[in-house]
Amino acid sequence: MISLNIKPRIEYFFLGLRDKLGIPFKPEEEVRKLNLKEGQKILDYGCGIGSYTFPAANLVGEKGRVYALDKQPLAIKRIEERARREAFHNIDTILSDRDTGLPDESIDVILLYGVLPEIKHKEPLLRELYRVLRPNGYLSTRFCFRMKKDRVLKIIEGTNLFSLREQKGHILNFSKRKII
Repeated sequence: MISLNIKPRIEYFFLGLRDKLGIPFKPEEEVRKLNLKEGQKILDYGCGIGSYTFPAANLVGEKGRVYALDKQPLAIKRIEERARREAFHNIDTILSDRDTGLPDESIDVILLYGVLPEIKHKEPLLRELYRVLRPNGYLSTRFCFRMKKDRVLKIIEGTNLFSLREQKGHILNFSKRKII
């Protein structure tokens, strides 16, 4: 009998290969571009195998926190096992398909990498991310072959919740807009 988890397992295999080979990019180098600071709180939304979770956890240090959220129990299990094995004490996992369960304005940086094309109802998700993001924080995403820059801008800025703050290569960082 074929396991129901075959699709995520195949995807995680290729993500792991990408992380090791750095083709077309190395997640660790991408995270370094964000200038994360010790003590910050990060939300890695759609964390998968932790390609960005673990580099972010290294950068924010023991005083910081990384919340790794994914809808796949297998992803959460892998993150928890690796965190335990590699003695990461600053990573918390969240199993969810949208809501974070985090307090209002509690997150400094949100990583939304590789999952925006998969989200059916984008505006409710962006409202939840807006809710948990601190006023001076930012939402970071990437554009790629699956979703071009113009489409990402249209989706995120179209909610009137965020505005483009800066671009670093394929990374787009968005500031939280003040809602009046």
